[in-house]
Amino acid sequence: MTYSEPMPRPTPPARKGDRRRAEILDVARRLLVDSGYDRVVMRDVATRVGVTLGNLQYYFPTRDDLLEGVVRAEFARNQAEIAALSAGTRPARAKLEAITRHLIEIWAREGGRVYVVMSLLALHHRRFAALHREIYAAFYDGLLPVLREIRPSATTAELRRLARLITTLIDGALVQIPGRTFVADAVATVLRLAAEVE
Repeated sequence: MTYSEPMPRPTPPARKGDRRRAEILDVARRLLVDSGYDRVVMRDVATRVGVTLGNLQYYFPTRDDLLEGVVRAEFARNQAEIAALSAGTRPARAKLEAITRHLIEIWAREGGRVYVVMSLLALHHRRFAALHREIYAAFYDGLLPVLREIRPSATTAELRRLARLITTLIDGALVQIPGRTFVADAVATVLRLAAEVE
């Protein structure tokens, strides 16, 4: 008998509960994006998923829990995308340009609608205000490695302020209709901001 390397274990399939949770979030996101905040009704989501309201509430007891879940799922996708665009050996400016273009593209369309709802709810609800702060702080932190490559001598506090300015500029895509010149101008401005010496 010859020795051979052990076979790698296959990745276990997602548990049924995880699949159901993801399905609920997908349906709620689709309703939010296509029809607006007022159309995200627990009973409608349950019907579209094909579960009872009680089963839906097992995963998301309240509408706020469901909306927070949608925002967190959207953010997790964006965070993974930023990490992927930040990886590799490309120059830092090329990474920042790719991140900026990508975020403007997704925030100017469906993804932005999710964040607009979070931002509007943050004006009136402590829970969403805390979520808003948490998510934006994580966005800033996600940009830090690339910004540190561009400005190696800057302090973490300076880089966070820069990340906040860059994110604010990118957020403009949420409230404007970005055409070709908007995207090009936004990318150029982000790159200029990142390269400025304080």
